[in-house]
Amino acid sequence: MTDQGPPPSGTVYGRGGVDVREPRAGWLTRTHPAVTAGTGAAIVAVMALGYAVWRANVDPPAPAVAASAPASAPAASPAPSPSPSPRRLTTGSWVLAAADDPDTRLTRDGDFAAMSSDGEPQVLTVSAGLADDACFSFATGGGEYLRHFDYRLRFDAPDGSDLFRKDATFCPLDDADSGTVRLRSTNYPGHVIHRRDGGLYIDEPDGTDTFTDRSSFAVATPPG
Repeated sequence: MTDQGPPPSGTVYGRGGVDVREPRAGWLTRTHPAVTAGTGAAIVAVMALGYAVWRANVDPPAPAVAASAPASAPAASPAPSPSPSPRRLTTGSWVLAAADDPDTRLTRDGDFAAMSSDGEPQVLTVSAGLADDACFSFATGGGEYLRHFDYRLRFDAPDGSDLFRKDATFCPLDDADSGTVRLRSTNYPGHVIHRRDGGLYIDEPDGTDTFTDRSSFAVATPPG
C-alpha cells in the first residue's frame, strides 16, 4: 500500500462522506423503463380514486336548488277616485253653511239672518253686487236682500238708495281656505261677515283662528 501522505488542507471537494462507488443494481434498476412508468401511473390512478372516494364521504353533495318561478309583481293599487272640487261662490242659487260645521246653515229668525242646524236653510240667489259688480249680493226668493244694518245682518226689501245697495254688497276675501268663502262689507271694508251668538254680524277681525273659523263659510247646493 503506497503512502498517500497527509490529507490536503483547505477546501475539500467531493460528495462529503457519500459512497461514490457504482451503486448496486436494485429492483427498479433491474426493471424495464416501460414497466416502471406503467407501475407509477397505476399508483397515481389508485391514489386519485381513493382521494375522490374520501372527498365524496367528507363533502356530501349540495342539494339541488329547484328553479323558483319568478315572483309576480304586486298588484297595482287602483287609482284613488278624484275628490270632488270644492264649491266656489258664483252667481246662482246656493246655501251657505259654517265651514267648520256643515250642519249649521244660514237660516232666518224673523227679519234677521241666523245660523242654525235646526231651521230650514235659506236658499239665496247670488248675483253681481248691487254696488260693485266685482262682488256679490244675496237675495231671497221673495225679493229681499241680505244687508247689514247697525252691524247686524238682516233681510230687507230694497229701497232704491245708494246706501242700501252698499249695505247689501259683499266682496270675497283672498285669504280664504280652498273650498270656503269669507266676505267683507263694501262700505265697511275692514269688517267681515262673522257668526256669533247664533246670528250674523259684520265685525272687525281680531287675528285669532277662532275668528277666522267663524267667518268662513262653505257653499252648498240647495237641498232636493
